[in-house]
Order: sequence, then structure tokens, then C-alpha cells
Amino acid sequence: MADLSFAGNLNFLNLGELLQIFGTNGSTGVLKIKSKYSEEPGRMYFVKGELVNAEAGSKEGIDAALSLFGWTEGEFEFRTQEVKTKNVIRKSRMEITLDALRLLDDGKIEKLGPVTYAKTFDEGSKEDSLIPVIRGPLVDYTYVVEEEEYRDGDKIVTEGKFGNWIWVVLEGKVEIVKETKQGLCKIVRLTVGSFVGTLSTTMPGQYNVRTASVVAVGSVQLGLLDSQRLYSEYIKLSPLFKEIILSLGNRMKQITGMIVDVSSKNINVKAFLKGKKILIEQGSSDEGVLTIISGEAAIVRSTDNGYLPLMTLSAGDLLGRIPFVNTGHEPHSASVFVSRDFDARKIDTEEIQKEYDQLSLTFKNMLENMGTCIAATTMIVSELHRQSLISK
Repeated sequence: MADLSFAGNLNFLNLGELLQIFGTNGSTGVLKIKSKYSEEPGRMYFVKGELVNAEAGSKEGIDAALSLFGWTEGEFEFRTQEVKTKNVIRKSRMEITLDALRLLDDGKIEKLGPVTYAKTFDEGSKEDSLIPVIRGPLVDYTYVVEEEEYRDGDKIVTEGKFGNWIWVVLEGKVEIVKETKQGLCKIVRLTVGSFVGTLSTTMPGQYNVRTASVVAVGSVQLGLLDSQRLYSEYIKLSPLFKEIILSLGNRMKQITGMIVDVSSKNINVKAFLKGKKILIEQGSSDEGVLTIISGEAAIVRSTDNGYLPLMTLSAGDLLGRIPFVNTGHEPHSASVFVSRDFDARKIDTEEIQKEYDQLSLTFKNMLENMGTCIAATTMIVSELHRQSLISK
């Protein structure tokens, strides 16, 4: 039986925002979109927050999902129900939204209606229109030990400085920026419910140098999280789950650093893949997860202009699709090449899923937010790479 859980108008919540809401809530059900400019409604199917299929007229799958971003006016309703459709969409929510935004900007998605397309992420300038804004679920205030206020332009975190603090955005937006030879590069904006900092910053023994700066956009209110409470939950985790957290932190650090390499056009694919053979091909259906014992694994994305290097992982890092975190990498959106001395073992995803299910909501939200930020930053790297090739 289907229960109406959420309904509204696309003028109030656009499709990109709806995808984030369903993702952070882990929703399973069907989103129906109605427009007076279409005889038939569009539909999107979600399983545990992930978009698995879509329908729009004669289109299905990813083509339908992208086309629905052109429906700038209309109403939507989401019904919680069992979804039996095949999983034919392999991209993360952030990848889909960023792809749709770029295609709309290029005029490759038909705009359904008499008005121009409203920017998916922000009301700002065209320069800012490709910057994703990431939001989180409702904040659990029991984890907030202190509230801090910042004004527009205030630097909250400075790249290269040490810091073990982690905040949640209570009001307003902050912008994550990275220094490059070409100047400041805007990566993402975080708004209400998103976290500033990663779980790894709260762990003892970690020398946490900030890999990017955080700047207030307008008036901002942040909640400083109780690091002791987070750590008390962390120490109860299994060694494998701790590896997952550290590996996600490593991915975030490396993909953020890749922005500098792409901006400076310091990319050498041949050297990056030298002596390595393919282990996982982009687009494969392999859902297994490996933990690396020895050797190196190069994560690369296939583009229209060849491979784009993303990062290099080593012992202790994990490969594959972790069931509760979508980073927008392998297997669906990246390939894995490994060195000759590479060795890894397969892990039991059912066991780590059970452990995840026992975590507090805040801990789960932080993991989800980290995966979303990795996926969004990867898309920014891909877009910068595309633009650098166009400008040659």
C-alpha cells in the first residue's frame, strides 16, 4: 500500500533539492511530478534514498531523469511504497543533478513551460550556477555543545591550518574553497544540516590539516558538535568500520587535492596508470567491496576525452560500493587499475550494514554527507577538466 508522505510545488522545492531530501532520509517510494505542459506525469523511483529508475513520456532510466529537470513548473507528490522496478540508474544523486544542470545550461534538455529554467542550486550568478549546494536532514541538537555566528565573508576554516573541530550548519550557507595557481576555486556550498569537517577529524592520533578553506556566505550560524560523544561512539566500532571512515576521509582529501592538479593542468594519465592493470571497469555491476592489503589502486573516470585520474588508494583503503555511502566512484562511475603487487580481500557487506544500522542518526548523517561531498567534488573536478580541454 502506498502512503502519501510528501507533496508540494516545484516553485518551492526544485528537483535537485527533492533528490537530496529523499537521499538524506533514505526514502523508498515513488515521486510523481505533474505539469500542465505534459499530458502524462513523470515518475522517479527511489530505493533507500537512491534514484533507481525514472519515466517521462517515452523515456526511461537516466534519460528520463535528466529530462525531468526541465519541468520547471508543476506539482509533486511522494508516496512511500515498495519499489519493484529494475535498478537501471547507476549514477549518484549529485552526479545526476550536476549533469542535468550542465545540460540545461548547454540547451540540451528541453525546458517544459514558458519560463526560463530556475537554477537548480542557487539564485546566484552564472559563474556560481555549477556550484552544488548540499543540505542535510534535521539537526539533532543533543550533539550541539555551542552555537557560533559568522558574518558574510568570515573565514571559518583556513586551508593548511590544523583543526579537530566539526560543525553542523544551523542557518545560512558556507562555501568550501581551494587555493590554486589560478586563484580561489569554489567547490561546494553547504547549507542547513550539512557538516563542516569529517568524522576523521575527531579521531585521536590524526594530524588533521584542513585541505580547504570554509567561508561564510551571508549570515551563518553553526553548531559545534560534541567531539567526545562522537568519539565514544567511534571507539565501539569494529576495526573494519573504522577503516571505512578513514578511507572515506582519504578519498575526500585526495579528490579535493585533485582540483589543484586539474586547474594547473598537471595531469599525466600515462604516468598515473603506468604498471597497472584494470580490476574494476566503470559501469560494471560488481557490487563487491574489497579492503586493500598491499599495493596501489588508481581510481579513474572515463570521459569523452579519455581517462581522468581521481586518486590513488593503498593498504587500509576500501574499493567498491559501500552499501550505505555513495561516493560517485567505482563501480558505476569510475574504473580501478591496480599495481602488480596489489592484494585485497573481500569483506562481508551484510555485516557492515548491520553495524551501520546500529549507529546514531547523527553518525549516519555524517557518513551520508561525506559521501555526497565526495561525489559533488568529483563532479567539480570532472567539469574543470572538461573546461580545461575546451580552452586549449
